[in-house]
Amino acid sequence: MIIKHFLSIAILLVTAVAPASAKINLPTKKLGNENYYYYEVKKNETIFDIANKIGVSKDDIIKFNPSAKNGLVKKQLLFLPVKEFDGTAKAAATRRANINVPNNAATHIVKSGESVYGIAKAYNVTESELLEANPSINNGLQIGDQLIIPAKVVSQSSDPYIYHTVGQGQTLYGIAKTYNTTIEKLIEANPGISGANLKANDVIRVVPNTTQDIIVNKDIFQFTPYVVADGDTYQSVAQANGITVEQLRAANPDMKKLKKGKTIYIPRKAIDKQLVNTSTLNEKQIEEAYKDKIDGIYEDVIAPNKNNSIDISVILPFQLGMKDQTRNAANYVEFYNGFLLALDSVGSKLTKPLNLNVYDTKHNLNVTDSLLAIDKLKTSDIIIAPSEPKQLEKILNYGKNNNIDVLNCFATQNDDYINNSRVMQVNIPSPYLNARINEYLDTKFKDYVLVYLDDPQEENKDIYEDIKKHASEVKHQNKTLTIASELSGKTLSKYLEPGSSYLFIPANGKESLLNKFAAGLIEAKKTRIDCDLELLGHPEYTMYIKKHKDELMAMDTHIYSRFYLPTSEKVNDIKNRYVKTFGSQPSNSTPNMSVFGFDVGMFLVNAYVKGVIPGSKQSAYNGIQTNFNFERANNWAGYINKSVRIIHLTPKNDLIIQDLND
Repeated sequence: MIIKHFLSIAILLVTAVAPASAKINLPTKKLGNENYYYYEVKKNETIFDIANKIGVSKDDIIKFNPSAKNGLVKKQLLFLPVKEFDGTAKAAATRRANINVPNNAATHIVKSGESVYGIAKAYNVTESELLEANPSINNGLQIGDQLIIPAKVVSQSSDPYIYHTVGQGQTLYGIAKTYNTTIEKLIEANPGISGANLKANDVIRVVPNTTQDIIVNKDIFQFTPYVVADGDTYQSVAQANGITVEQLRAANPDMKKLKKGKTIYIPRKAIDKQLVNTSTLNEKQIEEAYKDKIDGIYEDVIAPNKNNSIDISVILPFQLGMKDQTRNAANYVEFYNGFLLALDSVGSKLTKPLNLNVYDTKHNLNVTDSLLAIDKLKTSDIIIAPSEPKQLEKILNYGKNNNIDVLNCFATQNDDYINNSRVMQVNIPSPYLNARINEYLDTKFKDYVLVYLDDPQEENKDIYEDIKKHASEVKHQNKTLTIASELSGKTLSKYLEPGSSYLFIPANGKESLLNKFAAGLIEAKKTRIDCDLELLGHPEYTMYIKKHKDELMAMDTHIYSRFYLPTSEKVNDIKNRYVKTFGSQPSNSTPNMSVFGFDVGMFLVNAYVKGVIPGSKQSAYNGIQTNFNFERANNWAGYINKSVRIIHLTPKNDLIIQDLND
């Protein structure tokens, strides 16, 4: 009768006693492709006797000969792999090798919204150094330009990072091996990457020679004695134990044919957990060690779960109890009140308790410093910070140093998002806003002539100059009109070619400039029905909608803005709830701070309800006044909200809101 031994995968614990560094004085035999020491048990010998005799631990013997745990019999053979006990395996497993990494220059491909300043800051170089390495961009950047980030600059001691351009087909595992580092270190330095979204031509930053000891699974063979039964053959025993005949024969080279009553040894595959240094692993071994836990590593490194709760900290200069509360402080109070309304709306859907910690900086840096010294603050999942530059700087640095995301809801000019992965920039930065509007013009108004309306009495908006520069680069047709006084329809008509389409772009968002050209543009639209005339409005125009609505509709106006608050039942409901809850009317600021706070609260809570990281693609949220559609500016940067709204006031008296989301 054949006794079946089913193949099993054993998970072995790391042994406390390491293999001996000296070679074992035992005979060897080759089993398959590997050499094994073997020892024949003497009468009355115990496992402790043998361990002391040959210089290994009891656990070492049991690891490869699991039946020894239940006792030994005379003439039983015990096997130990030579490579594990000749000293070389231990040396290899514990060696921390340092490699000389070549300082190859990285190649950065310019993306929409990037600037020379931003790219230089991201790579910790000066603008002049970047321009010197790339003289072709002295006249401006183009999307798709390939910039050289010179190695002689990035390898300076002030910057520990080497910048690497990902090659086609490269993996995190291969990059880790190339630079003698770990997956943890790569993800920590580049929170924008993971095994799933590593793309060719992306640039990542690396700190070479930063290895660590990890536990890896290693396949080993364990040997179990088996007494041959009547009728057993190599084929039947091998099949019963889930191994090949060749493996069984290799473990019993001295027995050509099985004989009843004889003891043979059955090799079974098992998994041994071993502590090794990552520098000793090849790319395939690194992949094997990490592939099943890489998502967990990302969660641990980027969004460590500090508590079994959601902890939101609000640090704003409310200036409560102060005699002279500023308008800004009142705005912060309204924002916070709207935020509370949002939490009250959906907080019951959360699967974890939400802790809200609120602190008043009183617009005092000393108070801010004292708040940042509170231990409880370190458990925050996210901090909402004020716009005041010095307070914001302190809180952003605190978030970076303590792995806490900081939501910058208010400041528009701060650019810490470029190299602080913990910044969440709610207001789209101006370079990205400008780029999105240029892309909008390139598609929506591709065949239109752009008509620039210069204002000799006021300063031009940056985006106006940027549109002109971009249009010149892409060879978009354009004209320029200087609006020194009120423009008449008759004067404007002289510049219009029959059958052509025109988009008028004012130099700024001043109401004074709007008043100079509005009547003339409306008159021209009525008289020149052979032409299509439309207007691009700046964000300030959202404040003129109530007063100039008919004129803006008559001019077929497209207003771009970070915010827009439509008239709706939702807005009225929030206002009514605000009055009922707080006993006062919210102000009519632009943006409306109570609705802004409500939108921010809804964005955060919805992300936490979904169980996703705020800022990830899965956390995108369409708010009432603004939308939230974050992405990282680069692989080690913070998040920027790329949402822009287009408010289209049509001659048919329609007001259409379009969101320029990717």
